[in-house]
Amino acid sequence: MHRKNKTILAVSIIASMIGCAVVLNIFSPEEPEFDVCDHNKDGVVDAKEADLCRHRQQAEQSRTNPGDFFCTHIYSPENGKVAVRVQLPLNPRYKDGAPVVVTASTWFVEKYTHEEVGFHLVYDPTEVGAISVTHLWPGKTDPVTGIKSDGEYDYGGPKSLAALRDTIRFSAGEIPNVNGYYLHELIDMNPLYDNVGLFASSHAGVVATNVLAYYGESLHAVKYFVGRENPTMAEMYPLELGHFDDRHNPIYNPYYNHEAYTPTTIDIDYSHLKWMQTQEYPEGIPYFEVPRGKDYILSGKGPHIMGKRYFSHALTQALFDNHVFTLKDWPADLATPDETKRFWPYRITVHNYPSIGQNLPELKVMLVFATYDHVQAAPDKPHIRQAYDGFKKRGGLWTRLNADLSYVQAEIHESASLEGGFPDNDANTEPEDWYREAESWGFAGMLAGELTARTVPLAGIAEMADRVKANNWEDNLDTVLFGYQPVSLIILV
Repeated sequence: MHRKNKTILAVSIIASMIGCAVVLNIFSPEEPEFDVCDHNKDGVVDAKEADLCRHRQQAEQSRTNPGDFFCTHIYSPENGKVAVRVQLPLNPRYKDGAPVVVTASTWFVEKYTHEEVGFHLVYDPTEVGAISVTHLWPGKTDPVTGIKSDGEYDYGGPKSLAALRDTIRFSAGEIPNVNGYYLHELIDMNPLYDNVGLFASSHAGVVATNVLAYYGESLHAVKYFVGRENPTMAEMYPLELGHFDDRHNPIYNPYYNHEAYTPTTIDIDYSHLKWMQTQEYPEGIPYFEVPRGKDYILSGKGPHIMGKRYFSHALTQALFDNHVFTLKDWPADLATPDETKRFWPYRITVHNYPSIGQNLPELKVMLVFATYDHVQAAPDKPHIRQAYDGFKKRGGLWTRLNADLSYVQAEIHESASLEGGFPDNDANTEPEDWYREAESWGFAGMLAGELTARTVPLAGIAEMADRVKANNWEDNLDTVLFGYQPVSLIILV
């Protein structure tokens, strides 16, 4: 991220680099008899395994330094051991320590059909001086370090939510790792347990929202949630409302009716739904027939769950009701109406906001989104609107649409301006006409040569952490509440 403040350079010569210092409970009775340094359990400890083992043992005896990261296991009653990764900033945001940010992982994309899936590291809260914590879903293994979470993966279901819940509780100093150490005992930095936030981008926002709804009574340590362009309903995952083509030009579903919006529903006419199977679409794909117009063909994106493609229950039921398929000739790789009916209720958010407001009445919320969303093309942004209606109106929570302009200028680049496409929306306000105005409430796609999809969410995290620190919840700010000068690290090898 570019900043107008000069960067202080700290030079560190590092002789060797490691992927992660893993804190493991090597005396677990269920483990077979292997040398603890034999990572792949082939009976031979090679040089790489010996080096990794040496660093593991060092991690047991010393705290992780600023700028470094480590992995450990925490205990989750529903899952067993859950792998957690903690990364420290080079210098904390405040003089007395660093805020803690838990980043929820994505969960339905095709890579999660594999056992080996790395930690979700797309966003790096250490860039704004925060301690960054993320985890592996149950049953998944990090291919870099080999650390693994116990349990069975359930694609954002109850076990996944339990793993995220306990990751948050570890991050807030409420539970130790499996070796009995709390976060502050494992790092050479003061974690501010009274300044813990939750961040989620895209569909990870569903599990983040739902963990607050289902387990809010045990997550009072979470002071704020920052969500970037999160879906709220099943129809949004496979882009049934519309999508962007390869050049990010919007393609709209003409049967989506924005005028029928409600806080818990969207309206799509599925009576024109059909199925296309051609050389271009050998597996087949749903499409909406448009008489005397161009048919709307779905993008092909969407959840792949246990070898099957999942569309919304409404679309899937329409394939049956429209006599496109019978249950006898139903495609083997397509989830059935009964399967989608069982799957989706636990993986949408629209009915859960009142529970969040009831259990976490002091929670603060920021929803960050661009003028043109990364996947949702509908100009009225029903996913943002439903989240705002949910958090603010139905949950009664302080809610802001996008970061304060002063934080975009301070954390990304001073050239950000209203004229340049960067809003300064007051908290607890919304567009009067979402269809005509929602895009103007979003931010431009580039700033100072950088994609803002990666940088503006971090500016939002910085603002929310500062607001917690200062206990300042004014609707708008004239300037940043705390100045932060990051330290950059030059590594010589």
